[in-house]
Amino acid sequence: MNIFQRKYPILPLLLMLLLLTGCREKEDQVIGIGEQYGIAYAPLNIMKELGILEKKLPGVKIEWKQFGGPTAIRESMLSGEVDFGFMGVGPVLIGIDNGMEWKYATGISSNEVAIVTADPNIKTLKDFSSKDRIAILSPGCTQHILLCMLAEEQLGDPHALDGQIVSMSHPDAMQALLSGTEITAHIATPPYIQQEVQAGMSVMTTGEEIMGQPFTFISGVAMTDFYDNHRDWYDAFIQALDESIDYINNHMEECVPILAPLYGVSEEDLMAQMTHNGTIYSNRLEGVEKISAAMKHMGITSDNPDFDTIIFDNVNQDKE
Repeated sequence: MNIFQRKYPILPLLLMLLLLTGCREKEDQVIGIGEQYGIAYAPLNIMKELGILEKKLPGVKIEWKQFGGPTAIRESMLSGEVDFGFMGVGPVLIGIDNGMEWKYATGISSNEVAIVTADPNIKTLKDFSSKDRIAILSPGCTQHILLCMLAEEQLGDPHALDGQIVSMSHPDAMQALLSGTEITAHIATPPYIQQEVQAGMSVMTTGEEIMGQPFTFISGVAMTDFYDNHRDWYDAFIQALDESIDYINNHMEECVPILAPLYGVSEEDLMAQMTHNGTIYSNRLEGVEKISAAMKHMGITSDNPDFDTIIFDNVNQDKE
């Protein structure tokens, strides 16, 4: 039994809880948005700071919730506290494989992902010792999927390092890496990659090098019940997100002063990160089918579903 099978046996119980309790009633006029950390979520931050969604849904309370990883978002969506959740494409596919009644609603960003190490002598996964620990968000996150793909290539076993991963939020992982703990590698995203490199850490490889192509890093999902019963709210959110993405792409210089304080970096550094090669804000979904096929091949999921069955009809996709 691999780490993914050990991690997700509670999903059937959570789904039963959902069936018994039902989703949160919408008579209270609240919509919940679940996000995580990093500039990959910049369109959501702009949407919040500029009140774009509030203008489209007057009278509806918008609840913004920030989580340390996809597992907490999944559980909050099951309980009805979050209506739109944003995470890597891997956890979405694991949820679908375990019976989660959600689908991809949108892409949001393609950002740099990198394995950052504290030891410059670590050039490949073969250089890790049994004592080294690798920080990721959670088992099944996109960073973990990429690690498994690289482990299969370099070590012959996609699950060879499963016993050495530690679940941590990006801020906590960066602090652990810089503090010289047992964490010797962090599969990081901006702005944490740049902050770690500036502190003397080394990039071993990137997500694009592992995938062999650009790919959507962060996607948005919604429960099918929310889509079916609150299509007006769903459409309003998608429109607000598209406007936020367009605003960033067309007004980057105006966005940076708004976002820099949120990320705790200088405007100069943030501009460099948000315009770095590989940082793309887009509603398109790219590379999902390749990741899905790899997950099925590595035994992380039991099925590689037809792409059209796991997306809502508004999704802007690149068919592979």
